[in-house]
Amino acid sequence: MRCTTLIILLSLCIFNTLWINAQQTKINSLRSDLAYAKEDSTKIEILTQLGLQYWDVAQLDSSTQSYQHALELLQKNKHSMEHELDLLSKLDYNANVTGNFPLSIKYATKALELSERTNNNLQTAFALSVIGRNYSGMGDFRRALDCFFRAKKVFETYESGHWAIQNIAETYLKMHKLDSAFFYNQKAAYIADTGHNQQYMIDYAIRVFADIYAEKSEKQLALKYYNQFISDFYKYNLNNREIGHVYFGVAKLYQEEKEIDSSILYAEKALASAKIYSDQEHIFNSSYLLYHLYDSLQIENKAYRYYKISVVAKENMAVRQAQNLAFNEQIREKEKQEAAEKEAAKIKLIIIISAIIVSIVTFLVWNRIRQLRLKHKMILEQKETEKLKAKYEKDLIQLEAKALRAQMNPHFIFNCLNSIKSLINKNENDKAANYLTIFSKLIRTLFQNSDKRDVSLFEEIETCKLYTQLERMRFGDKIEFVFSIDESIDLKDIKVPALILQPFIENAIWHGLVPNETGGTIVFSVKETNGTVECIIDDDGIGRELSNQYKAQYRATHESKGIGMTQSRLELDKLLNEREDTIQLIDKKYANGIAAGTKVIITFKEK
Repeated sequence: MRCTTLIILLSLCIFNTLWINAQQTKINSLRSDLAYAKEDSTKIEILTQLGLQYWDVAQLDSSTQSYQHALELLQKNKHSMEHELDLLSKLDYNANVTGNFPLSIKYATKALELSERTNNNLQTAFALSVIGRNYSGMGDFRRALDCFFRAKKVFETYESGHWAIQNIAETYLKMHKLDSAFFYNQKAAYIADTGHNQQYMIDYAIRVFADIYAEKSEKQLALKYYNQFISDFYKYNLNNREIGHVYFGVAKLYQEEKEIDSSILYAEKALASAKIYSDQEHIFNSSYLLYHLYDSLQIENKAYRYYKISVVAKENMAVRQAQNLAFNEQIREKEKQEAAEKEAAKIKLIIIISAIIVSIVTFLVWNRIRQLRLKHKMILEQKETEKLKAKYEKDLIQLEAKALRAQMNPHFIFNCLNSIKSLINKNENDKAANYLTIFSKLIRTLFQNSDKRDVSLFEEIETCKLYTQLERMRFGDKIEFVFSIDESIDLKDIKVPALILQPFIENAIWHGLVPNETGGTIVFSVKETNGTVECIIDDDGIGRELSNQYKAQYRATHESKGIGMTQSRLELDKLLNEREDTIQLIDKKYANGIAAGTKVIITFKEK
């Protein structure tokens, strides 16, 4: 069985060698293209492809050099930030794989800043993951987990967060928290198998399962998962440094089972893989294991050779560890500096807040003194205001009385009575009775509203309708009245000064339509606009300018006193009741400049 497995592995190795030769041909072709390329943009594309090809054949130094050259050209020409981000991601990954953790963090930090600036959440998650793997490689597992969980949160805005979950599982494994490692690895394996269905993700989880079982001393299960990984690695040409990790795990298991030959075989494979990636930690582990294995067999020359390799690897590890320690010290100093800056900012904020509080207290004391002075002044002014208000009240009462008398124009009443008399003489008793009924309703309404300051807009419009009915009966078809009321307005809920609208209708009849030989139309409309109610009296008479010319002629027959008094009433009402009612007079004209009538807009503010 073991012989068959070795034959299969040998066949797969031969296939892999052929594949590497094919990749080397592609590399040579790309290098030739690069030599003839003239445009920097073309060179960037070729160098990026060349970096990928070198990575495929595990020539990571050459891959890194190609990416660095491409990045320099890209930054020089200020090309796409997305391409720059891609190159930074490749460089931080290469540095991580070769164990140069500080350099990898440098590239990954730049990638993180650029991805956050361009709102590229996927690259943000990958950058956080690489930073976490570097901290894990340096033994700072708590900081690594913090990065991985942050990456998981960002990943999950796009997909399942498998990559972060797998890294979390491996970090817990390194911390010897096997239950947590197993829990997260199960999640990662399930997502890889059912969601992404990508072989390298599936086999990553398989390798971590093998490590977990190996640490639990469940050797058969561990060996099963290791062998499955090895088979898939060559079957799917996965080509990553995980194979060296697996070979070393298998070698350790065979060592524990005292199967020295098998252990040596896999330890040598592990060493060869570690050398490809310049992985000093695995070079040391594999060579040191081989030293012990050959020493146990008393093959001293080989034991001594692997011992020397392990010593060199350990020295390299010490150098790298010193670099890592220096980097960690820089990180700690930076954190101390940031903490000191935060403390200084906190003290500065306290000083600013204290100054603000002192200023506020000073202002409040000053403002209190000022208010007391103003209060004393206001008491004096209030007494003066009350005197003025009493005067305004008296003036308003007088104006209201005058307004009532103006509306009860003697000439209007005389004409109404003559119209009734004429109808009786003509034996048009029904018309006379109807006229008298409307006239009496109007007189009663006027008297009822004479002692009210405010009435509803509904009541005011009803009064105007009674008045227009009488005038319509007097002038016949010469004058038309149209009432257009917005039905959505609650007229009964809106209060207006009593007897405020009729004078404008009367003015439109006598000074706009009566002098006009053809008569005309008065449109009375009510509409709501931006919290105000507009009452519009629109006539198509002769206009104010021509009316003034006829003024002398009509003075003897009709004198309208209501308009001036209404305007005075509104002014006084503003002072007494703080209303915002307004009157607007508009002279309408045709395109040729001839008067087209008058429009009056009385605006009442809704309460």
